Amino acid sequence: MTWLWPQGQPIAVVANDRAEPVQFTWQGGAHRVTGITRHWRVDLGWWQGRVWRDYFKLSTDTGLLVIIYHDLTQNEWYLQRLYD
Repeated sequence: MTWLWPQGQPIAVVANDRAEPVQFTWQGGAHRVTGITRHWRVDLGWWQGRVWRDYFKLSTDTGLLVIIYHDLTQNEWYLQRLYD
């Protein structure tokens, strides 16, 4: 089962110098990134309402497998999917 939040759940992220997440805080808990399995960029709708995001599928030291994204237009981070 997976949990999906289409608009994302706000998270606080610590990123490295390559703008990759190394830790994030969600629902009061800190989660250190142990591996990034996929990274992709989405750049859509520049002619309307732009969606410009970096997505990361990653695992954490707390056992989570998630997809998070960085909204590059607003410089905000979100958790979008949690895998069980």
